Amino acid sequence: MQQLLDFPEHVERTEPNRQRQLEALAFDVDDSGLEWTVRDVIEELELLVDGKAVMDHEDFIDGVKEQAKRLLK
Repeated sequence: MQQLLDFPEHVERTEPNRQRQLEALAFDVDDSGLEWTVRDVIEELELLVDGKAVMDHEDFIDGVKEQAKRLLK
């Protein structure tokens, strides 16, 4: 069984990879702000997934739906 990391250790280990992934998803310059919305939604979804184990299932689903609405505006 693998030992779980505490949150600061998790962030320290995963942040460089997360930043590289965000760079790969960057769009050309977009004056609409869509690029920043997408980046922010990705970050929020990652936080939801990371916290899912300690969240109520309905809260998790509501959080995912909220982020989807942000993208569809």
